[in-house]
Order: sequence, then C-alpha cells, then structure tokens
Amino acid sequence: MSSTSLGNGTAPNSPLPLDSRTFLVLHASVTGTAVDVAERIGRRARREGWAVTVKSVTEFNQAELLEHGLIVFVLPTTGNGHTPPQFVPLWTALLHPGLPPDFLEDLRYAVFGLGDSSYGKYNWVGKKLSRRLDSLGAHAVVERGEGDDQNEWGVESTFPGWLDQLMASIDPLFPPEAGFTSHALDTVPPPRIRLEKVGSTSAANGHTEQAPLLWTEDASWAKLVRNERVTAEDWYQDVREVELELEGVQDSERTRLYAAGDVLEIRPQNSKEDVDRFLASTRWTEIADEPFLISPTSSDQPLPPHLPTPFRTTIRYLLTNELDIASVPRLSFFEWLAYFSEGDMQEKLREFCSPAGQDDLIDYTLRPRRTINEVLYEFRSANIPPEYIFDLLPLIRPRGFSISSSPASHQGKVDLLVAIVKYKTILSVPRKGLTTSWLASLSPGSRVPVRFDKSGLLRLPPGDPPLIMVGPGTGVAPFRALMEERIRCGAKENLLFFGCRSVSKDFYFKAYWDALEEKGDLTLSVAPSRDQEDKVYVQDRIPEYGAQIWDYLNRGGYFYVCGSSTNMPKAVKKAMLGVFQREGGMADAQEAERYWDRMEREGRLVEETWG
Repeated sequence: MSSTSLGNGTAPNSPLPLDSRTFLVLHASVTGTAVDVAERIGRRARREGWAVTVKSVTEFNQAELLEHGLIVFVLPTTGNGHTPPQFVPLWTALLHPGLPPDFLEDLRYAVFGLGDSSYGKYNWVGKKLSRRLDSLGAHAVVERGEGDDQNEWGVESTFPGWLDQLMASIDPLFPPEAGFTSHALDTVPPPRIRLEKVGSTSAANGHTEQAPLLWTEDASWAKLVRNERVTAEDWYQDVREVELELEGVQDSERTRLYAAGDVLEIRPQNSKEDVDRFLASTRWTEIADEPFLISPTSSDQPLPPHLPTPFRTTIRYLLTNELDIASVPRLSFFEWLAYFSEGDMQEKLREFCSPAGQDDLIDYTLRPRRTINEVLYEFRSANIPPEYIFDLLPLIRPRGFSISSSPASHQGKVDLLVAIVKYKTILSVPRKGLTTSWLASLSPGSRVPVRFDKSGLLRLPPGDPPLIMVGPGTGVAPFRALMEERIRCGAKENLLFFGCRSVSKDFYFKAYWDALEEKGDLTLSVAPSRDQEDKVYVQDRIPEYGAQIWDYLNRGGYFYVCGSSTNMPKAVKKAMLGVFQREGGMADAQEAERYWDRMEREGRLVEETWG
C-alpha cells in the first residue's frame, strides 16, 4: 500500500526508484491553462535530462496506467467541483469497484490542480484524484499543488515553487548519468517540429493547405443556415440566433444527433488581416505560402493528433486554421519570445517571466487583454525561426455554446444564441472574441466545423417533475431547448426567471415564452435591469415566487441555473436560501444550506456557469 497521507497528495517517506528517467504529463484542459502548465513541466524536465511526453487525457489509453512509472496530472476543476468532460472516462475507470487496493502500487504520481477558491469545492477534482490514487496503492512524489484563479497572479502564485519541489523530489528516483549538467535557462530548447521545403506540386498524405482539417474524430462539418441579429439595431450588444445544419446526415438520423442540454463546440479561424499582421511582425510573409512538410523532431512531442505525420502545409494555413494568435499570451509565450530577442527587449521579456515581474506582466497583458498578435508587433525585432511556430503558439481551442433547440422541434437543425464578444479596455482597438467575431462574419451557406459535447450538466429531468429555471442573458439558451422537450412530453409546471437589460432591446425568445405563458405551460418572471430607476435582477424576483418555488421543490422539483459565473450564482443562492427558511420553516441558515446541499447531491440542483 502507498505510504502517502490519504487524500493529501503528500510525498511518501521512502520514494520508489524508477526504471528510467522518463515520465508522462497528462492534462485535461478546459481554458488552455492546464495544457500550458503541462507543457512547462515538460520543458523544465527535458532541460534536466528527463524524457517527457505531454498529452491530453483524450489521447490516453486507460491501460497505460500500468505501463508508466510516473504520471503527473494537471487537472482543472470547473465551477463548483465539476470534472472536466474529457477526464470523465478515466475517472470512471478509476472508480471501478472491482479494482484491488494494490492495483497501482507501481505508480508514482503528482497532481497540480487548477480551480477557483470562491467555490466551496475548490480544486475538488485534484483532491478526489489524489485520494483515489492513494486508495489504489499509488505513491505521491510531492504534495499536491493548487493554482487559484482568485489570486491576482493566478497559477504563477504557486506553480513555479511547486515545480521546483517536483523536480527535486523525482531527481533521486532515477539520477542522471555521471557528469550530466542541466541545460542553462538561456539555452534555446530544440524546436518541436522540423520544416522541410517541398515543391509546390508535391503532395504528402493527400493533404493540401486549402482544406481545413477537423480537430477531432467526432467533429463534423455543418452548413450555416441562419445568422440573424436578435437585439435591437440601436442596442450596444450584437446577439445572434445562429442556425446550423450538419452535412451528410440522413433525414432519419437528424432527430438523434443531439439532446436538449447538449453543447455545440465550434472551432474558428483567424482572419486574413490578423494573419497578415502576424506574418509581417515575424517577417515570414515571403515564405507564408511556400509548401512545407512538417514532422516532429522527437517522438516525445508528436504533432497534434488530428494532423497526419508528416503534414504538407503552409505557414499561412497553420496561422489561419490551427494556431491561436488572438488570445492573451501566457507566461510561456514570453519565455519563448525572450530566446529570440536581444538587448533591452530580451531583458524586459525575462523580467516579465520572473516573480518580480508578475505585476507588470498582468498590467501589460491580462488587464488590457492585449493579444499575442499585438504583443508580437510590439516585440517585432525578435528573430523567430519558423520551426518554433508550434512552441511559440497554442492551438486554437473550440468554443462551446449551449444549444437552444431540441432536435425534434427543429428537424435536427441546431440553434444557438451567440453574444458577439466586443468590448473596450485601455487599448484603442476594441477587444473581440475570436469565435464569435468569426461567426458574425459568416454568411448563410458557409461551412462551420462543429462537434457535439454531450457532457452538458443541464439535462431533461426524468418524467415530468416541476422545473425552476434561472437564466439571465444568453444563459436562457438551454432552457428553450429543455422547454421544447418538456412541452412535447406534457410537463406543465415550469417557472422561468429571465434577466435582461431592457424588454424592448434584449428579451431573447420573447414570442416563444409569451406563447407558453398564454397556454398555461409556463410561469415567467422577467427582470429588466435597466427599464426602471432601481436596477432589478433575477435574484430580486425569486422571493416574490417563494411559495411556488417551495411547493415545486417539496414535490421533487428541479432547480437549474445557467449564466455568468461572476456574481449571479451566489446572489441566486442567497435568495433561494431565504426562500427555504421562510417557506420551509427552517430554523436557521445552516439548515437551509443543508437542504441546498441535499438537492445538489440528489441531482435536483444544477448550475452551469461560465467566466
């Protein structure tokens, strides 16, 4: 059995030696932070003579648990204790009741968790994994690390120190060869890929740069059917109803493509203007359209799994379809950029990467939301070899949108409610969201790469119990899908709290809700925050319906919340706890909290929120 302290992820008293100086880093990235942390672990370890493979849990075969001597897990907790969807299969396998207590006795492990301490179940996934690995006999090599979004420095407040501890703890498990010296911090690591120039008429694997590749096996192409603004033309925010139809699907299969509560992922492209600017900053314009064969320089760092090896492509294709130049750069971007800079520029970049420079880095990037493209323009004197393109830039991540339709009600088409992200900071150019701005630019008939994510939390309740929904803004989208299904099934006890700024400007699906209310299938409470002198929000409406809420819940009803994760969920919870006390005759706030927790355990209370 493991000698770790159960569930604490603390290092064992007598570390087990390894058979080789190798280990695996597994990540389950949601926002991109986990993959960045995982890659930084890999770079540091390679500098110290380790052979390291970094991969997503989606590429990991569960049988590999018994093949590796050391695995480092980098796992975020989403919301209040939720497991990242891609980690669920491995987590489910680890929970199998038939596994013996010595199942993983030959495994050493480390866990670095990512979370938000404003939630009660802070870093819950990392804590649960540590406890489960301990119970299966695995050995922690270092105390579990935790990164907190609430800290102004974010992951940088704890990760560098934890990484030092990890490397110090594993070094004795398989010491380096005699005379080995770690590579200096200013030594440029080898590039992840090699570029081989090929003739313009050559081909490899039948691929050309003109055809974008789908990023995962279960992704597919959809045709854009409708892309219409639903907010008033004079309103500050552009919100669209987007309708998509999957290509190559038989009519008989369309109503089974997805379910109410599912999420649709869309992987966007960078605009030609942004790509041209990046090429100019790197001085790659002249080679941007030359065909290359790209291949990995090491088996430990393969190409992204959806790309063939070798892959015939161009730098323009990679910047348009694969690599993210529109996000706010992470610290690792500045580490790479410093390698290819000189003089004062290099000194400034290295200062950004130091603990003393974190406040300056936040002021430069995070607060104004300065993008990779903009940073590179300001540091355009850097001389970056194109072979380092996959090291410098992260992959474009798909963006998920709650589906606002049920397949049976829309002949298998997919409806989305999309707020086009555009806002001002101290920078002169407005900030924009990559996916939403790309969607806004498309005309009907355009092809869109999509994938159904069936891990959504807001599922149709079994049977026809009462349902209470709180959905301000675009958070109301999945409730339209759920209601279409509930109406088909004859469920009539539905209470919706919808929040907007103005009834005349941004009241989404108004005609649909009004029709349901007229038929007696819905009780609707609207909180238009700006239509009167005193602002009104969804949480302010909840006490007015206290008796109905308590009646619904007392008869096995469900309570769903969807929307922004900033202040709304906490304010809604506070209002609901007040209802529990008043209508349920509860003695104090603690009893109300216990009732809230019980509903959550029973699956009758679900929050699906985003930052």
